[in-house]
Amino acid sequence: MKRIYITAIPLDSNFAITPYAAEPVNYTQTATQPTCYPITPILADTAHDGDEIKVIAVRQVNSPHSENLEVFRRELDSLGKPYTLIDLTTPENQQRDGLLTLFEALTDAMEGDACYYADATFGTKTYPLVLSSALHYAEKILDDTEVCGIYYRELTRESGQVKAARQYDISTLFTLDGIIDMAADAELTDKKAFIKLMLHPDREV
Repeated sequence: MKRIYITAIPLDSNFAITPYAAEPVNYTQTATQPTCYPITPILADTAHDGDEIKVIAVRQVNSPHSENLEVFRRELDSLGKPYTLIDLTTPENQQRDGLLTLFEALTDAMEGDACYYADATFGTKTYPLVLSSALHYAEKILDDTEVCGIYYRELTRESGQVKAARQYDISTLFTLDGIIDMAADAELTDKKAFIKLMLHPDREV
């Protein structure tokens, strides 16, 4: 099986990356070693012998060398699984053309017949929006693809010190567009009630 993992790489100048053993929330995780990148334990848990593993590392062009990217390479190497790393660099700006360039670069790197896993922790504030659109492209345009997980790591601090690290499966947010599309396309008198039913199937509406 082909498995594709996507993460953003923070700029060295903006973010001192630190490893944490994050508590999984909303999903089960067996990998417990501290990692800098939330996608690393996901890959450790989901990639199996014989799988074709492709990792897309998204980063902004800042300098020829990225220590944070090298940290990611070392984490991947430590897993002992063969992989292909795509170093996807884009211009360092949030202008419309830059965001569209990022979307095109992501979708150009995507392939059909694959399971996708993505991390939305790092990157610019606009990055999760572009990532979500690219994942929708993969699932709706490419053949035989499935978005299997989207993750976000949260650090809780007190007096400037990290007190807790949690990693959330936020894949549910990815399904919201599909639910809204279903409501919009259906012949329903109360589309809002339908959406609420889809969000809370165990409740009485």
